[in-house]
Amino acid sequence: MGTKLNPGEFDCYAHALPDEPMFVLLGRDPDAPGAIRDWAYRRQVKINSGLLPQSDQAVVDEAHSCAKQMELWRAQNDGKWRQ
Repeated sequence: MGTKLNPGEFDCYAHALPDEPMFVLLGRDPDAPGAIRDWAYRRQVKINSGLLPQSDQAVVDEAHSCAKQMELWRAQNDGKWRQ
């Protein structure tokens, strides 16, 4: 899982084309873990049906880890960003 200080293997900034649109979710967003899990579920369905390569499993696994880490971070830091 990546952070601002320690980008992960699947860091969107590192892989984005110069003018490619992107959307970033932060750990402080209470909807972020669910949105990430929804994305991971859809990606898993495509992998399982052969529409995407099995090698995409690593990014699905990282997405689930990221969602969990966001929940943990939020529990430990609730309210700190509102100051």
